[in-house]
Formats: sequence, structure tokens, C-alpha cells
Amino acid sequence: MSIDNLPKIIPIFPLNGALLLPQGNLPLNIFEPRYLSMIDYAMKNEKMIGMIQKNNKSGENDELYSTGCLGKINQYSETNDGRYLINLIGVTRFKFVQEINTEEKFRKLEVNYLDFKEDFNNNFENCFDKEIFLNEVKNYLQKNKIEVDWQLMQNVDNTLLITTLASICPFTIAEKQMIIECPNTDDIPQTLLNLFKMSDQSIESKSAN
Repeated sequence: MSIDNLPKIIPIFPLNGALLLPQGNLPLNIFEPRYLSMIDYAMKNEKMIGMIQKNNKSGENDELYSTGCLGKINQYSETNDGRYLINLIGVTRFKFVQEINTEEKFRKLEVNYLDFKEDFNNNFENCFDKEIFLNEVKNYLQKNKIEVDWQLMQNVDNTLLITTLASICPFTIAEKQMIIECPNTDDIPQTLLNLFKMSDQSIESKSAN
């Protein structure tokens, strides 16, 4: 897949705290009517939607951050009560160009992918020291009382490790946006390390008080 083959206008799902990265996975439980319509639309077209966060700092409920991630629906099922259970796999990040007027119940954006050409090529294999990284991860998870299968965590490939941690760790909206706005995907592991250390300092400060 290349940038030239990607849709320039995409339906979007604004959802704070739900972080999708290139090559990462994001399971979603869709139940609101407008987003059920969005999934129907996507399934009839490229099976792609954009995940993006709302910028709460702006004071405008509908204002969005400038960077999100395009996801492709690779799993889809319907429940007896009318919900859709889907999984997105991250394709590439995008920049928000402008919102498109539409008669649909959901929102659409015109987007640009040019700043993120390297998203297609990275697998996180040579951009960080895994042993040092895992030590910081273990410390962070223990201090935040987050239970994981540590043996599995140690054995997964780097791409799954990084994209999963970025998604499941209880970072703030602004911190998750910091991750997705990294200039290059190679910068994401170091950004995660910085966030782990900031969290440790915050916990230690609260304990001292």
C-alpha cells in the first residue's frame, strides 16, 4: 500500500484516549447510531476510518487535534443487540486539512499523509534498546498497578510491544497526542520512555507529600 492509493477524504471517529498507531491494533465496540452509519459507509467503500482525538484545550467541544491515524477494518461482526465489534489495524498517520460538509450523520475530513511516508516502513527493530526499555516498562506497570502477562511482553516483537503499550497505558489525552505527533515512528519508543519516567516522578512526588 502507498500514499497514492489512500483516500483523501475519510470518515472519522473522534474518540479521546483511543490511540491507534501504524501497524497497531484497536478493537472497538460501536453502538451509537451515527457511528454505526459510519461503519456501514466504510464497509461499502475502502473499509477505512480515521481515529482522532478532540482538542479539549480549545474550549470547543468539536475541535480536533491536527494529527490522527488512518485505520483499516480487518475484523467485523454484528451482535444480537445491534452493535458492531470491529478491529482496526493502523495504516498511517495523517494531518487534518479541513472538515468536509456532508449530509451523513458522521464527520468527514480531508487529510494529507505526506508528513508520514516512513510510517509504511518502520518496524521498531533498531531504534531502541529493548532491555533498557523493558526495565522501564516493568517499573512503570508495577508502580501503576497494571497487570500484564510479563513473559508474553518480553517475547512479542517490537512493533506489537510499542503499539500495544502506547494504546493500553493510562496516559492523558495530551500525552497520547504527544505520541502520535512524533515526527518519526522511530521517536515513539523514546517518547514512551519519557512518559514512563514522568509518571514515576509524579508518583514519587505524591508519596513524598
